[in-house]
Amino acid sequence: MKVNIEYGENIIVAVILNNEWTWYVTEKEYWYLDLIKLENAYLDKGYKLPDQGDYSDRFDIAVLDEKSAYKFLYEISELKVSKVELSELVLKLEYTNSEDKNFLTGLTPSLLVDFDNKLLMSYFPEPASFENYTPDGWSGVYENFIVKVPMQERYWVIDGKDYFHY
Repeated sequence: MKVNIEYGENIIVAVILNNEWTWYVTEKEYWYLDLIKLENAYLDKGYKLPDQGDYSDRFDIAVLDEKSAYKFLYEISELKVSKVELSELVLKLEYTNSEDKNFLTGLTPSLLVDFDNKLLMSYFPEPASFENYTPDGWSGVYENFIVKVPMQERYWVIDGKDYFHY
């Protein structure tokens, strides 16, 4: 299995594009959709940015929106994971961590990026505020979006058992 999730290092992201749901496990920095707004927030707080304007870490995409989504998703295609792979990871972690009630914390999806409706929903538990750096014309909110995931996409529901207990 190619999926390796390390809490705090990478995140699970649900992406909707053309009414199709896909899952990715990536570094979290990819998902500040508007890097220019993020840079300006740092500059406004007095930070110096030695690499300001250098977006090469994100394939030279300064603003990730519905126009740049195809290029971006192509570039990270090797980070795409299936529902089956994520379900297998849930079961593997349950088996190896059966005594630890918090073993699934790192397997909760952190972001929902809906390119069709220009919406970013964050449920990332650390102070990252992805929702504050969305492109113009987009909405960004911090809320638990788990219940908005269609049942057929819920990798944490396996054989009728909901491992997240929502």
